[in-house]
Parts: sequence; structure tokens; C-alpha cells
Amino acid sequence: MRAFGLNVGPSFSTRRLLLAAMVSVGALLGLSGCGKNSPANTDGQVRMINLAPEAGAINVVIDSATTPLLSSVAFKSTSGYGTVANGGRRVRISNAGGFIIDGSLNMQGQKKQLLMVFGGQSSLGMGVLYNDIGAAAQGNSRLRLISYGVGLSNFDLYMTLANESIATSDPKARNTNGTVVDVSANSYTISLTAPGTKDVLFSMPSTALADRKYYNLVLYNEGSGELPNAFFLEQDSDAAPTMLTSPITRVRGVNAQSTFPTVNVAVGGNRVFTNIPLGGISSFTRTAAGTASVSFTDPQTGNTVGSVSDTYLGGRDYSVFLAPGTGGGAPSAFRVLDTNFPPAAGRSRVRLVNASSVADLGLALSFTPITPNIGSRAASNYFEVVAGTGTPVTITQGAAGTPVISLAGTDLIATKTFTFVVSGTPGNLVLTVRQDN
Repeated sequence: MRAFGLNVGPSFSTRRLLLAAMVSVGALLGLSGCGKNSPANTDGQVRMINLAPEAGAINVVIDSATTPLLSSVAFKSTSGYGTVANGGRRVRISNAGGFIIDGSLNMQGQKKQLLMVFGGQSSLGMGVLYNDIGAAAQGNSRLRLISYGVGLSNFDLYMTLANESIATSDPKARNTNGTVVDVSANSYTISLTAPGTKDVLFSMPSTALADRKYYNLVLYNEGSGELPNAFFLEQDSDAAPTMLTSPITRVRGVNAQSTFPTVNVAVGGNRVFTNIPLGGISSFTRTAAGTASVSFTDPQTGNTVGSVSDTYLGGRDYSVFLAPGTGGGAPSAFRVLDTNFPPAAGRSRVRLVNASSVADLGLALSFTPITPNIGSRAASNYFEVVAGTGTPVTITQGAAGTPVISLAGTDLIATKTFTFVVSGTPGNLVLTVRQDN
């Protein structure tokens, strides 16, 4: 648990802590608050943005109050302002199931500030965004990048003019998840890449940055293990933050059938994976978000043997399966949404995908049932379990929990997410385990 505007929740890198400390130090120096100044008194004003996709609508309770200061704020929505006493305050976040965060944050008197709640079910955190970006020289704008993307790595930051490309440009900052940069007032396309590469993970449309104006680009994630989404907010503005979605999505292919011994996978007509065998799970590939077709082809004939055409949202991860046909029919494809948030310390996050033609399968770890039974072509919710090495894995069927396939031991690494996939047909089942984050 951290106070004075630092994140409360999961472990963060030293670089991120230093950035959060910069935010807090600016607050202690008495620089401007988040939005225009409140009336001259000892109270401050706070509003909240919900960046926690698994939390549902959330409320904010301050100190020992019995009623929320801010109520029913939906995911990716921003509340109005509420009045809060300055100084260190106990801040509790609740949803329909009760309190989900209980910590301390520093609130500035006579200022406006933005409370952020972010992360997955067991990686929830909160922090305060103060408008304490220092002054830039005449003719310049200043951009602050802050990452609250739980489990995400660092980025290279590019800011390019209309006649520039990141392919021929140097980054404004390298290998960072938090920085403040000065640029000449102009219109820029802001892009983030994997460090040391030109591989774009996030970009926002060209945006005008005005003379001696100061801006925040705040990153968060909706469950992708690599891709951030973001919001953009001008300092001293009472406008709602502009929500930004990455133009990139991630997709992987899984071969869960044996009619075709191996399959190739194409996204939007472009082949991205080759010769995936029964039970094989590819890595993720990045592609443009939007409506796309993910198709499986027979390497021998080149014929398409299954496909899924759907909308693939930016900043999200998807698994697409080629599954055996039901009732002896031809194989066909289906997809599931992956949510690759890290679990709590000392625990692993697991789920079961039943991509076989066998109904009512469940996952047991160390001979203890973890998931309910799920039907063919379906995925369970994610569950958190104690991490450990050599964990016995059993796939069971039906209410009696009849074992149908097992693994002698699987290493479940702490803070990692795993998908267990059952492929094949009765008498020919294959169990595959993949670490997702």
C-alpha cells in the first residue's frame, strides 16, 4: 500500500514508482491541480475515472463515511467532482460485491485532481493524477506519459509531424513507462513501440499541442498482455478525458482437431502461422483492429477448412480455435477473448477451454476441482490458484468427475496466467497448457 498519490495495488517497477513520486513531489510543491482551482478553502475537488474492466461500476468512499462520495462509475467513464478534505485520506473503492480496494492517497486542498482505478480482478490499483506539470518555454508544449498498464512492459515514445514517419524518426524517449517531454507547439501523431523496435503497440491520431499547454497521456490495459489503451487529458481542463483505443489487436491460432494433421492460419488473408499440429497453440501476432477474418487452411491443398469473421477490438487479445465437428461433421472455427491480467502475488491465474467435441469437461489441479463443467467450444472464467511446481492436472467429465485425461505435473508460475486447452474427440483427447502472459 502506498500513500501520497502513489499507486495502491500490485507491484510496480522502480521506474514507475519514480514517476509516481514525481507526480507526488509536484503536488507537494503546490503546483496547479487537476482541473481549474477550486474556491479558496482547505478542501479540494476530486473526480474518478474507472479503468478496471473486471470491476463493473464502482464507488468511492472517503475516510469513515458511510455513503459514497462518487457513485456508480462505469468502466471507461468519468464521474463529476466531489469535495474532499486535503491531506492523506483513506480511500475505499467498492462495487456490487463490496469493497475491492482500501488504501491511502494524498488529496490536495484548493485544487482539482483525478482519481484513477485500474487493473484486473486481483491486480487492482489506484492513483491520483495531479495537474503538476511544470511550465514549458514559450513556443513549446509539454507531454507527460504515465503507465498504469498492469503487467505491461516499457515503450519507446514517438511524436511525429504530418510529414514524418517513425520509420525514419528517433523516439522522444526510450524504454520508458513514464516521462515528460517538451516539443515545439504543433500537431503530432503519438505512437508507442516495443523498446528498440518500430513495432507499433499503440498510436493516437494527429493532435494539436498548443503553445505552453500541458498534456497527459495515461496508459492502462483492458487485459492484453502487451497492448495498452489510454486516455488523453489537457492540464487544467474540466473536460472528460478523451478515451483512446489502440489500433492494434493480437490474435493466436489453436488447432484442436485431427481431421487435418496440421493447419496454417491466416489473418485478413495473410498467412501468419504454419503447420500447427493437433493441440498446438501459436504465439500471438499483432494485426490491425477492426473487422477481420481469421482462417485455417490445409497445408496440402491450400483449401480453407474453417474461419471466424468478426470484430477484433484494439488493445485486446483473442484465441481462435479450429475445433472438431459435432456429430462427426466437418471441423469449424470459434474464438474466445483472452484477459491476460496477472494474479495476486504467490498465485497463478488459470482457465479451461474445451475445444474438443466432448461435453461437460472440468479442470482439477492437485485433484481439487477448479472450474465448473463447461460444454464443447466454450471457455471457463479465470480462477486464481496457489502457484507451485509439479502440480497434477486432471480433466474430468460430468457430475461424477470421471477423469478423461491428465498430466503428471505442471509448473504454475506465480503472477502468471495459464490456459488449459482440451482438443480432439472421444478416445483421442489432447491436453495442452500455455502460459499467456
